[in-house]
Formats: sequence, C-alpha cells, structure tokens
Amino acid sequence: MAAITAQLVKDLREKTDLPMMECKQALTECNGDMESAVEWLRRKHKGKLADRSGRVTGEGRVGIYISEDRKTGAIIELQCETAPVAKNELFVGLANAFARKVAHGTAASPDPQAVRGDAEMDHMFTDVFGRLRESMNLAQCRRVTGNYLTSYVHHDGKSGVLLALDAAPKSDKNIGADLCMHTLFSMPIAVDRNSVPAAEVEKVRAAAIDVAKTEGKPESIVAKIAEGKVNAFYAERVLLEQFHVKTDDYGKAKVGDVLKAAGVKTVTDMVIMKVGA
Repeated sequence: MAAITAQLVKDLREKTDLPMMECKQALTECNGDMESAVEWLRRKHKGKLADRSGRVTGEGRVGIYISEDRKTGAIIELQCETAPVAKNELFVGLANAFARKVAHGTAASPDPQAVRGDAEMDHMFTDVFGRLRESMNLAQCRRVTGNYLTSYVHHDGKSGVLLALDAAPKSDKNIGADLCMHTLFSMPIAVDRNSVPAAEVEKVRAAAIDVAKTEGKPESIVAKIAEGKVNAFYAERVLLEQFHVKTDDYGKAKVGDVLKAAGVKTVTDMVIMKVGA
C-alpha cells in the first residue's frame, strides 16, 4: 500500500475543501491515488445525498446567466434547507452554473432533473453537497432568447427577473435593470393586453357587470362601466400599461412609454421566478 503522507492529504484537502480525516480515509481506500480518491468521495456523498432527499428544501436562491452578446440567457431556482447555505458562495456559484448550463442548451423549459443529471453538473452538485451537507433541489429552469436580455436578482437572492427586449435601450439611464426591478415589484401577469388569458379578462368583465346591475345602474351604461373596469385591470396587471414604479427617474409614465423613449417597442419574453413559488 502506498504511504499516505501529510502532503498528499493536504493536496486532496485543497482540491476538495473537505475535512482532513475524510481526505485521509479516501486516500487510504484508494491506495493514495488522488483521482480515485476524488471519485470515492463523490460516491460517498451521493449516498449521503440520497439519505437526505426527503428533507424539506424551503430555502434557496434564483440564479441567472446572460451571454456576452445579451441574446441568450437562463433563470433557475435552486433550493436548499437553510438560509445560511442559500447565501454561501459555493451554493451561489452552483446556482449560476446551472443557469449557464440551461442557457447553453436548446429547450425553453427543460426538465430540471435532466439538467441536474448532466454528468458535469452532477459532479459539481455532489461536490457542493459534500462541502455544505444540505439537501438541494433544482426546482425550475427557463431558457430565454431575444435581441437584448436584461435581468435582476433581489438582494436576498430569493427572487429574480429575466426579460428579453426587442432592442437594446438607447438611454443614459439603466432602462433594463430598472424595468426588471419594476417587474419584480409589480408582478404583471402579462407583457401586453393580447397576452392576458381571455378567461381572466372575462372574469373581470362579468364581475363588473354584476356589480353595476346590483347597484341599479342603467342598462345603457353597464357595458361602458365594465369596459372601464377591464381597462383598469390592464393598467394594474399588464407590464407595458403599468406606471413605472421609479417615478424619481421617469416621472408618472407608463412602462411602455419609458421603453418607447429609449427605442424599445416591446418585451418579447418575461420570466419572474421566486423560491418556493
């Protein structure tokens, strides 16, 4: 059997960031072979990961990746057990790596387990688990493409937005980031009127008609009242028709008008993601 020197243990410790005794055990089991020891540790951690699979993963963070040309990106939700781990740089790095992997794929909404099962990602996932010792779960994945992508992740990492615009904003203001922050604050259900599910609109219209009739409004104006309620619904829930929340920068202006002034006609894709939602 090869001698398991202190230097050899130290080298494996630096390579894996795992406890010295665990590294020594791995090297002993693998007769001092470094790469075999790394694989031995992964197999060991996979077993522990399986044992913890039933634990609740109520914490986590959103990871986002955008390519250098800002035309391709992805947003993912990676869950864990506790808040401290969700903030750990290893966990943050893993979330961002998953986002990059999804962006480099082809599916718009890939199966999280298929992404998780990729050999490269499986190794990274297992290695991070070996250091953090918490159950983790890749819960959501979404790939986005467009002429210009912009994003925002809230400071706690628990929510984020990825948007695709039809053109890059022409402005000295941070139009893209401001739009993402507005989107996360206002939580629109659609980009424009045409994207709102018809059933949602009819629900608002029917409720308005019922209220108008109950209040004894003349039949001749009931339809007009209902349309007013529908327009108010659009103004509240449709992104381009909402008033921009950053009034200090844009005044009382609708999002669509702010974008238009910056040379952007529309938002071609919108993904809002929250941990646990």
